[in-house]
Amino acid sequence: MNYKILKYITFAVAIIGILLACWFSYVAFDNDKKDSYFQVQKIEQQNPTMLADFQAATPENLPEVVTKYQKDMGDYNKELNEKQLQKDILYTYLQDLKGLDENNFEAYKANFAKRAEGLFARCDKKQEYVDGFNKVNSFKDLESYINKMDKEYSAMKQDYLVGREYYKAANSLIAKADMINTSASATKKANDLQALKDDLKSFKSSASLQSWFVGIGYLLGIVTLLLMVWFALVKVVKNIKTSYKLLIVLVAFVVVVFIGYLIGSPVLSPSALKFGMSVSGYKMVNAAAFTLYVCLLCAILAIIVTAVMSAIKNRK
Repeated sequence: MNYKILKYITFAVAIIGILLACWFSYVAFDNDKKDSYFQVQKIEQQNPTMLADFQAATPENLPEVVTKYQKDMGDYNKELNEKQLQKDILYTYLQDLKGLDENNFEAYKANFAKRAEGLFARCDKKQEYVDGFNKVNSFKDLESYINKMDKEYSAMKQDYLVGREYYKAANSLIAKADMINTSASATKKANDLQALKDDLKSFKSSASLQSWFVGIGYLLGIVTLLLMVWFALVKVVKNIKTSYKLLIVLVAFVVVVFIGYLIGSPVLSPSALKFGMSVSGYKMVNAAAFTLYVCLLCAILAIIVTAVMSAIKNRK
């Protein structure tokens, strides 16, 4: 195999990717409208019909479109408030459970029926939670039940946060359209509406380009990783007696990445929500950050240890 050709191809693809990313960042993407861009992406993910309706709107039917989606958002806000209520009930229940210990578990269990009546009065899953706790026969069984409830709460909170971000984004778009709708000048109204429609079209095109750039980034990362592993394995096979340390480092690196992924938070941060990241993608970012910190710490420790060992040898 001609390794030089592989190196040249990888280098060329990397350069192309960098040039495209620079073009997207500084030419195709309007930084002044980045907030609107992210808002449109959230709407596209949750309700693409809304974008289509505003793109197809005319100055004559714009009031109907605005009124329709104002009503829809009012109904959606009620749904979000209900989700928040269910989330808060589960959070309070979890705080109850996490406050239990061997001394107060039996007393709480004995009084649970009365506590459940008040706590779950407006809960959609009242019977499910009651039956679940009734199956916890001892304090030793409580930890696994809490872990189960924690996962359910994380999923519920994530769903609520995504919905709330969509609600804010949709209201922002509706407010812009409503402002255009109230314009006294027919000409200005038509021009502003066309500018809004042009922005929506541009944002959707930018999202498509972003998907391509992300794909190129993943491709480059995978190719680079495969080449690193390939060359490392070739070196290990050719010099198995002297390359065991390299093999240990590779295994340790994989373990660190895996640990970073496991401990990564499944709850998206506000920034992650803004960028429309998935839970698995966010956990991979956490894994990458964790790996970076560990590598930096190991490098610093290696420098310190090397300096100390050199000083000790020099004294001898």
